[in-house]
Amino acid sequence: MSDAPAHAPHVYRLRTGYGDTDQSGVIHHAVYMRYLEDARADYLRERGLDFAALEQGQRIGMAVARATMRFLRPARFDDLLDIEVRVETQRATMLFDYRVLRGDTVLLEAQLTLACIDLEKMRAIRLPPEVAAACRP
Repeated sequence: MSDAPAHAPHVYRLRTGYGDTDQSGVIHHAVYMRYLEDARADYLRERGLDFAALEQGQRIGMAVARATMRFLRPARFDDLLDIEVRVETQRATMLFDYRVLRGDTVLLEAQLTLACIDLEKMRAIRLPPEVAAACRP
């Protein structure tokens, strides 16, 4: 996370569910992608971005182009997690930097790159100015 922007992170809080665990009682690795997506949606919503309107009205979408996850400690059923979100925008992408914590313990570090795409042509396009502006610290 050394490349993370210096501004304070957005924090999304969630409680893990029993259905998110595997047979060993820990949160299944694939579930973290949903947790990160929920945190990302909360981040964007808090900044006044309506991605449903972008998708339906302007036919603009955000596709995951790259995902890197580093699992440090397990989360378990009924854990209260904080997901820190930091964002940096580039011409056609949004770089999301995440930390998942239980208290002061870091459980996961992740980085996702989302590409802005024209949903009709399925091609990368420049981020709309309102998206880039909303993600500035």
